[in-house]
Amino acid sequence: MGYTKKYRYTPVFQARVENMWSGIVRKLFNQYPLSDHKGTLSCQPVFIISAGRSGTTLLRSMLAASFQIAIPPETQIIHLLANKFYTIQNLHWKDICRLVVSNFESHQLFPLWDSDLSSAYQKAFDIPEKERCLAKIIDEVFKTYAEQHFPDAFCWGDQSPIHTFFLPTIQSVFPTAKYIHLMRDSRDVVSSFITRFGNEKIYEATYRWVESIKRVQKFQSKANADQMIEVKYEDLVENPEPTLTQICNFVGITYRSSMLDYWKLPTTIEHKYQSYHQNIGKPVFTSSIGKWKERLTKEQQTYVFSHTEYYLKLKGYLDDYDGDL
Repeated sequence: MGYTKKYRYTPVFQARVENMWSGIVRKLFNQYPLSDHKGTLSCQPVFIISAGRSGTTLLRSMLAASFQIAIPPETQIIHLLANKFYTIQNLHWKDICRLVVSNFESHQLFPLWDSDLSSAYQKAFDIPEKERCLAKIIDEVFKTYAEQHFPDAFCWGDQSPIHTFFLPTIQSVFPTAKYIHLMRDSRDVVSSFITRFGNEKIYEATYRWVESIKRVQKFQSKANADQMIEVKYEDLVENPEPTLTQICNFVGITYRSSMLDYWKLPTTIEHKYQSYHQNIGKPVFTSSIGKWKERLTKEQQTYVFSHTEYYLKLKGYLDDYDGDL
């Protein structure tokens, strides 16, 4: 039934009249907002952000293994929807809902969600007129995912390094969202990038790491103090229990020992489809720390260090620095 409702349209003539009239009204008076001004969202969403190759997929798997928060495999969609939403304001509400929800379904990584969003369409259609906004549609999508995989979850979240570069956009949709900034030694991040993509990526990866730190700092300076927590990848893998407990307290869930068994549970799936995530199919390990010493040539080490030294010092990565790269 839900599947058929998704594609059920009113008669063509009626739909044209409704679309034309609703478009005129919104252009003259108002548009559907991005955020939920009525405070009717199901929760405060949680976003895991980073420079990339910093362990966000690992953290997603650990948090999901608590079964208290629903975080699907990354799709890199939410930051794009805000801009798209403005371009479809002249459409009927149901058509807007169809376009937003279908953006999730059409994403190349959506199959990893293993979800049927048919019911999300109808739920979005039925949002009361005074509550209609982009955030509510997205909320229905993630609630549907949660109902199918994490029925006991208190909240939902999203994980993608790309969100780090669109924080103001995400904030405009979810003003009260929480953010977990997972950071990692720039040299290990860059060495991981070039191992996957090739040596020519050293410049892009280095720039990306620095730029991500700058953008997080700028965003954090304007956000509420309780909206963001910064965690080091190194702490997550060396001292997982206290680090996860800290994160759980921030999110509002309870630490469970099952979070360290993430690699055994069906909530961890990325390694089955993507070879570059193969390590999350293993118990947590620390051997990836300092891997840059083996992976990067001296010339590469010098380049990365010279461009990231300031932030490495700022974030405490060079507290024991003795002058040796």
